[in-house]
Amino acid sequence: MLSYLLPKKNRRVRRAVGLDIGFSSVKMVAVSGSPGAWAIHESAIIPIERDSENPVPATVVKKAVSDTIARSGLDLSDLRVSVSGKGVIVRLTEMPRMSPNDLKSSIKYEAEMLLPFSLDDCVFDCPILDPEAGDKAKMRVALAAARKSVVGERLDLLKDIGLVPKLLGVDSIAVANAFEYAMPDIKPEDTVSVVHAGAGRTILNVITAKNLDLTRDIEVGGNNATLAIARGLSIGFREAERRKEASDPEVIEFMTPMAMVLARELRSTFGYISSKMGRNVSAIYLSGGCALSHGLRDILSSEFGIPVSVWDPLRGISVEGGAGRQGIKGKEPLLAVAAGLAVSD
Repeated sequence: MLSYLLPKKNRRVRRAVGLDIGFSSVKMVAVSGSPGAWAIHESAIIPIERDSENPVPATVVKKAVSDTIARSGLDLSDLRVSVSGKGVIVRLTEMPRMSPNDLKSSIKYEAEMLLPFSLDDCVFDCPILDPEAGDKAKMRVALAAARKSVVGERLDLLKDIGLVPKLLGVDSIAVANAFEYAMPDIKPEDTVSVVHAGAGRTILNVITAKNLDLTRDIEVGGNNATLAIARGLSIGFREAERRKEASDPEVIEFMTPMAMVLARELRSTFGYISSKMGRNVSAIYLSGGCALSHGLRDILSSEFGIPVSVWDPLRGISVEGGAGRQGIKGKEPLLAVAAGLAVSD
């Protein structure tokens, strides 16, 4: 079993495949090169067919994963996958500066205050976020932990189809990695929010000068809108999902409750950032399947009065062989987790 959740620094030239097994689709991004010089040579988005919000059989998920990685010449020796959900948590903290080995021992005491569950029941990592600032008395640390049951379930699913990942990551950190690579022009004084709105939940990251200052999961996502559409129009879940993805004007009104719940959670977090850190969020960047909905963008823009835009996780990654983006044009925002896993140092 992998004993870490976050990537380590590695500058050698390599090939890597980021695989995001989501609620409604499996996403894959394959890159080659090195940090700062990545080239994408394959990508894919394979839907997980479902008729309701209930979990689908594992066989359906396994087929979607198999279909996603069934690409000619795909090198899976550096396969990277991630976990998310209620059994996964990331906390950012400050601690007295110490060596990584001492940190591994000391973090257990900090974890008692930061985590809602015991580290003994988890796979965890605690990378130092500012190793270059060795002259400072305090250091920034990310504590990432996932329950062993969550990790085991993900690894067992992959094992059943003959896959062994080299790295196991966390969705929220992967999104932050992708954003850092794709959006290098944030000014040092800028504080922005990256909102990755998926089917089952939304990841909220607050980033300043490419530093991750806060991350949290919000238990609302595209499924809430799909269910509202299905009930409001008396149609099936699959048809409601299709019409939502097509931005059918008739379904926009049913997306409003989901968007307003998300806006309420964002407002609470932005208030915390303002009062505790003295910063104001100046822009919102959307990714995930819900980012393709004009309704969500319009509502958030109206609620906060700041720019709300969709970002491309593949921005800045060159195309290798001319085939890297075939079949995913217009759906790039769904690839934030997969891209972040692939380009992680």
